[in-house]
Amino acid sequence: MLSRSRIRIRSGQLSGMLVLLLALAVTTSAYPLQLTDQFGRTLSLNKPPERIISGSPGNTEILFALGLADRIVGVTDWCDYPSAVENKPRIGNIAPLNLERVISLRPDLVLACNLNGKDPVENLSTLGIPTFALNPVSFAALAEAIQLVGQLTATETAAQQLVAELEAALAALAPEEKSSGRKPKVLIAIGSDLSDLWTAGTGTFLDEAVTLLGWENIGGGLGFSWGQINLEYILAENPELILTEMNPAIFEQDPFFRELTAVRGNQVFQINVDTFSRPGPRLIEALADLALLREQVQK
Repeated sequence: MLSRSRIRIRSGQLSGMLVLLLALAVTTSAYPLQLTDQFGRTLSLNKPPERIISGSPGNTEILFALGLADRIVGVTDWCDYPSAVENKPRIGNIAPLNLERVISLRPDLVLACNLNGKDPVENLSTLGIPTFALNPVSFAALAEAIQLVGQLTATETAAQQLVAELEAALAALAPEEKSSGRKPKVLIAIGSDLSDLWTAGTGTFLDEAVTLLGWENIGGGLGFSWGQINLEYILAENPELILTEMNPAIFEQDPFFRELTAVRGNQVFQINVDTFSRPGPRLIEALADLALLREQVQK
């Protein structure tokens, strides 16, 4: 019988990849430049931006991965990775954006996100502050977002390398040809304890990754991206695998969950849900960890 596994992001491997990307970063964009963001808005730049504000943790991680740390002049209070971000000025919450604080930092580019809200993004543009919005709600959209940031900042080669790493990690999730075709049912259990259980549904990176693995997310297709499901539904679906941010032992101790096939079969695995909720380069490592996890799952 397989033992439970704790799946962690391997920061050492990510650091090595970032060093490679820094070495590859070159200026190839032609200015003046005109690009359409993921809100469908068009932005024109006459030169590479030198003072960038990031409107989300995912955007911040993309900027650092492309070797743009020295150009970042502001980040949100939610931006906590990599560690070097601790020294960056803060603009406050993700939503609503603190327009006064943003303006005071004199950015020549605000890299916004869907969570900032469309009105604040439009207000910044009206004030003459170049603003470009990313909305990567899928792996394909994330690849596009990375390439767009590369074009905006003249780091296209580094962006292309990062996208290649992402595509390789996604390809590694494809089921083996000899697979029986049967899809194991998976519960993605999110929360600090079982009394307030959430799950990831359609439109999340976790759901997409699980689907790519050839598994069936029991939270998919229920009409939400992040939501709650009741115990009766979980019991009826009786998942054979549980991915969770909690200690797997919690499930064994609960009289309801310990009757599930996943718990009885010792198929509860701990993952970093926070990383999967951020559209950034660390998803590459998270995907690699899922590929390794599949090798440990009982057939």
